Amino acid sequence: MRGYVVDERDSAWERDDARYRVYVFEGAGNAVTTFDLEGATVEEALETAAAMSGDDERLWSLALVEDDARGLRGLIWLSGMDYNDPPGSAREWQRRRQMQDRYLLARSRRGETNVLPNGLRLIRMFPEWVTGWPLWESFSDEYHLTGSDLGLSPELSAALCAWNEAWQSRDVDDPLPEGWEDRGRVLVARLRSELEGVAEVRPEFLQD
Repeated sequence: MRGYVVDERDSAWERDDARYRVYVFEGAGNAVTTFDLEGATVEEALETAAAMSGDDERLWSLALVEDDARGLRGLIWLSGMDYNDPPGSAREWQRRRQMQDRYLLARSRRGETNVLPNGLRLIRMFPEWVTGWPLWESFSDEYHLTGSDLGLSPELSAALCAWNEAWQSRDVDDPLPEGWEDRGRVLVARLRSELEGVAEVRPEFLQD
Protein backbone atom coordinates (compact mmCIF):
# COMPACT_ATOMS: atom_id res chain seq x y z
CA MET A 1 0.00 0.00 0.00
CA ARG A 2 1.19 3.52 -0.83
CA GLY A 3 -0.19 6.85 0.35
CA TYR A 4 0.65 10.41 -0.66
CA VAL A 5 -0.83 13.92 -0.57
CA VAL A 6 -2.78 15.07 -3.67
CA ASP A 7 -4.64 18.16 -4.84
CA GLU A 8 -8.39 17.49 -4.43
CA ARG A 9 -9.02 19.64 -7.53
CA ASP A 10 -7.38 17.13 -9.90
CA SER A 11 -10.63 15.21 -10.52
CA ALA A 12 -12.75 16.21 -13.55
CA TRP A 13 -15.96 14.34 -12.69
CA GLU A 14 -17.73 12.37 -9.96
CA ARG A 15 -20.63 9.94 -9.64
CA ASP A 16 -22.78 8.51 -6.88
CA ASP A 17 -24.45 5.60 -8.71
CA ALA A 18 -22.00 2.82 -7.87
CA ARG A 19 -22.98 -0.74 -8.73
CA TYR A 20 -21.54 -3.48 -6.54
CA ARG A 21 -21.23 -7.21 -7.13
CA VAL A 22 -21.14 -9.70 -4.26
CA TYR A 23 -19.62 -13.15 -4.74
CA VAL A 24 -20.51 -15.91 -2.27
CA PHE A 25 -18.68 -19.25 -2.48
CA GLU A 26 -20.33 -22.44 -1.25
CA GLY A 27 -18.82 -25.75 -0.19
CA ALA A 28 -15.62 -27.59 -0.96
CA GLY A 29 -15.95 -26.92 -4.70
CA ASN A 30 -16.43 -23.16 -4.22
CA ALA A 31 -19.70 -23.02 -6.17
CA VAL A 32 -20.32 -19.30 -6.69
CA THR A 33 -23.46 -17.18 -6.50
CA THR A 34 -23.32 -13.50 -7.48
CA PHE A 35 -25.58 -10.59 -6.61
CA ASP A 36 -25.53 -7.05 -7.98
CA LEU A 37 -26.44 -4.14 -5.70
CA GLU A 38 -27.56 -0.74 -6.98
CA GLY A 39 -28.28 2.39 -4.95
CA ALA A 40 -26.10 1.19 -2.07
CA THR A 41 -23.25 2.79 -0.18
CA VAL A 42 -20.01 0.84 0.20
CA GLU A 43 -20.88 0.30 3.88
CA GLU A 44 -24.25 -1.16 2.89
CA ALA A 45 -22.60 -3.34 0.27
CA LEU A 46 -20.15 -4.73 2.83
CA GLU A 47 -22.96 -5.38 5.31
CA THR A 48 -24.97 -7.13 2.60
CA ALA A 49 -22.01 -9.29 1.62
CA ALA A 50 -21.51 -10.37 5.23
CA ALA A 51 -25.22 -11.15 5.60
CA MET A 52 -25.38 -13.13 2.35
CA SER A 53 -22.42 -15.20 3.51
CA GLY A 54 -24.20 -16.08 6.76
CA ASP A 55 -21.88 -13.87 8.82
CA ASP A 56 -18.78 -15.40 7.24
CA GLU A 57 -19.99 -19.02 7.25
CA ARG A 58 -19.05 -18.92 3.57
CA LEU A 59 -16.25 -17.16 1.69
CA TRP A 60 -17.24 -13.92 0.00
CA SER A 61 -15.82 -11.03 -2.00
CA LEU A 62 -17.01 -7.62 -3.19
CA ALA A 63 -16.31 -5.74 -6.42
CA LEU A 64 -17.27 -2.46 -8.06
CA VAL A 65 -18.91 -3.04 -11.46
CA GLU A 66 -17.74 -0.67 -14.21
CA ASP A 67 -18.00 -0.41 -18.00
CA ASP A 68 -14.90 0.81 -19.82
CA ALA A 69 -14.72 3.21 -22.76
CA ARG A 70 -15.52 0.33 -25.13
CA GLY A 71 -18.68 -0.53 -23.19
CA LEU A 72 -17.16 -3.77 -21.89
CA ARG A 73 -18.08 -4.71 -18.33
CA GLY A 74 -15.37 -5.31 -15.75
CA LEU A 75 -14.77 -5.46 -12.02
CA ILE A 76 -12.66 -3.48 -9.57
CA TRP A 77 -12.10 -5.66 -6.51
CA LEU A 78 -12.78 -3.93 -3.21
CA SER A 79 -12.54 -6.90 -0.84
CA GLY A 80 -11.26 -10.33 -1.77
CA MET A 81 -11.35 -11.63 -5.35
CA ASP A 82 -12.70 -14.55 -7.37
CA TYR A 83 -11.72 -17.43 -5.09
CA ASN A 84 -11.70 -19.84 -8.03
CA ASP A 85 -8.90 -17.88 -9.75
CA PRO A 86 -5.43 -19.03 -8.61
CA PRO A 87 -3.47 -16.02 -7.28
CA GLY A 88 -0.73 -14.87 -9.62
CA SER A 89 0.74 -11.94 -7.71
CA ALA A 90 1.48 -10.78 -4.17
CA ARG A 91 -1.55 -8.49 -4.29
CA GLU A 92 -3.85 -11.34 -5.32
CA TRP A 93 -2.50 -13.47 -2.48
CA GLN A 94 -3.35 -10.60 -0.13
CA ARG A 95 -6.92 -10.57 -1.43
CA ARG A 96 -7.22 -14.33 -0.99
CA ARG A 97 -5.87 -13.83 2.52
CA GLN A 98 -8.67 -11.35 3.28
CA MET A 99 -11.27 -13.95 2.41
CA GLN A 100 -9.64 -16.86 4.19
CA ASP A 101 -8.80 -15.00 7.39
CA ARG A 102 -12.30 -13.66 7.99
CA TYR A 103 -13.73 -17.12 7.24
CA LEU A 104 -11.34 -18.88 9.65
CA LEU A 105 -11.81 -16.19 12.31
CA ALA A 106 -15.56 -16.76 12.18
CA ARG A 107 -15.05 -20.51 12.53
CA SER A 108 -12.75 -19.93 15.49
CA ARG A 109 -15.34 -17.75 17.21
CA ARG A 110 -17.94 -20.48 16.72
CA GLY A 111 -15.58 -23.09 18.16
CA GLU A 112 -15.38 -24.98 14.86
CA THR A 113 -12.44 -26.84 13.31
CA ASN A 114 -9.75 -24.58 11.89
CA VAL A 115 -10.03 -25.64 8.23
CA LEU A 116 -10.98 -24.09 4.90
CA PRO A 117 -14.22 -25.08 3.11
CA ASN A 118 -12.40 -27.91 1.31
CA GLY A 119 -11.27 -29.38 4.65
CA LEU A 120 -7.63 -28.32 4.29
CA ARG A 121 -5.62 -26.52 6.95
CA LEU A 122 -4.03 -23.20 6.04
CA ILE A 123 -0.27 -22.91 6.55
CA ARG A 124 1.30 -19.47 6.16
CA MET A 125 4.96 -19.22 5.12
CA PHE A 126 6.90 -16.05 5.95
CA PRO A 127 10.15 -15.21 7.77
CA GLU A 128 10.24 -13.76 11.27
CA TRP A 129 12.80 -12.77 13.90
CA VAL A 130 12.49 -16.11 15.68
CA THR A 131 14.66 -19.20 15.57
CA GLY A 132 13.37 -22.12 13.54
CA TRP A 133 10.74 -22.57 10.91
CA PRO A 134 8.91 -19.84 8.93
CA LEU A 135 5.62 -21.70 9.28
CA TRP A 136 2.47 -20.38 10.95
CA GLU A 137 -1.17 -21.40 11.40
CA SER A 138 -3.51 -18.63 12.48
CA PHE A 139 -6.41 -19.25 14.87
CA SER A 140 -4.73 -22.39 16.21
CA ASP A 141 -3.28 -23.15 19.63
CA GLU A 142 0.21 -23.72 18.22
CA TYR A 143 0.42 -20.77 15.75
CA HIS A 144 4.21 -21.11 15.19
CA LEU A 145 4.79 -24.58 13.76
CA THR A 146 7.85 -26.81 13.44
CA GLY A 147 8.70 -29.22 10.67
CA SER A 148 7.81 -32.17 12.90
CA ASP A 149 4.40 -30.62 13.71
CA LEU A 150 3.57 -31.02 10.01
CA GLY A 151 5.43 -34.28 9.43
CA LEU A 152 7.84 -32.72 6.95
CA SER A 153 10.86 -34.57 5.62
CA PRO A 154 14.16 -33.77 7.38
CA GLU A 155 15.55 -32.30 4.15
CA LEU A 156 12.69 -29.85 3.64
CA SER A 157 12.55 -29.00 7.34
CA ALA A 158 16.25 -28.09 7.34
CA ALA A 159 15.93 -26.08 4.12
CA LEU A 160 13.08 -24.01 5.59
CA CYS A 161 15.15 -23.22 8.70
CA ALA A 162 18.11 -22.19 6.54
CA TRP A 163 15.87 -19.93 4.45
CA ASN A 164 14.59 -18.21 7.58
CA GLU A 165 18.13 -17.84 8.95
CA ALA A 166 19.29 -16.23 5.68
CA TRP A 167 16.60 -13.58 6.13
CA GLN A 168 17.65 -13.02 9.75
CA SER A 169 21.34 -12.71 8.87
CA ARG A 170 20.86 -9.18 7.53
CA ASP A 171 20.14 -5.94 9.38
CA VAL A 172 16.51 -4.84 9.48
CA ASP A 173 16.93 -2.19 6.77
CA ASP A 174 19.21 -4.24 4.51
CA PRO A 175 17.89 -5.57 1.18
CA LEU A 176 16.84 -9.19 0.91
CA PRO A 177 19.64 -11.69 0.22
CA GLU A 178 20.18 -12.30 -3.48
CA GLY A 179 17.93 -15.08 -4.75
CA TRP A 180 16.13 -15.37 -1.41
CA GLU A 181 12.61 -14.90 -2.76
CA ASP A 182 13.23 -17.37 -5.60
CA ARG A 183 14.44 -19.96 -3.09
CA GLY A 184 11.27 -19.28 -1.12
CA ARG A 185 9.13 -20.04 -4.17
CA VAL A 186 10.93 -23.36 -4.62
CA LEU A 187 10.36 -24.21 -0.95
CA VAL A 188 6.67 -23.35 -1.26
CA ALA A 189 6.36 -25.85 -4.12
CA ARG A 190 8.10 -28.54 -2.06
CA LEU A 191 5.96 -27.75 0.96
CA ARG A 192 2.77 -27.99 -1.10
CA SER A 193 3.90 -31.36 -2.42
CA GLU A 194 4.55 -32.77 1.06
CA LEU A 195 1.30 -31.31 2.46
CA GLU A 196 -0.90 -32.32 -0.47
CA GLY A 197 -4.35 -33.24 0.83
CA VAL A 198 -3.48 -31.78 4.24
CA ALA A 199 -3.04 -28.04 3.89
CA GLU A 200 -2.98 -25.07 1.54
CA VAL A 201 0.30 -23.15 1.69
CA ARG A 202 0.05 -19.37 1.51
CA PRO A 203 3.32 -17.57 0.58
CA GLU A 204 3.22 -14.32 2.55
CA PHE A 205 6.80 -13.28 1.82
CA LEU A 206 6.14 -12.28 -1.80
CA GLN A 207 6.84 -8.66 -2.75
CA ASP A 208 4.72 -6.54 -5.11
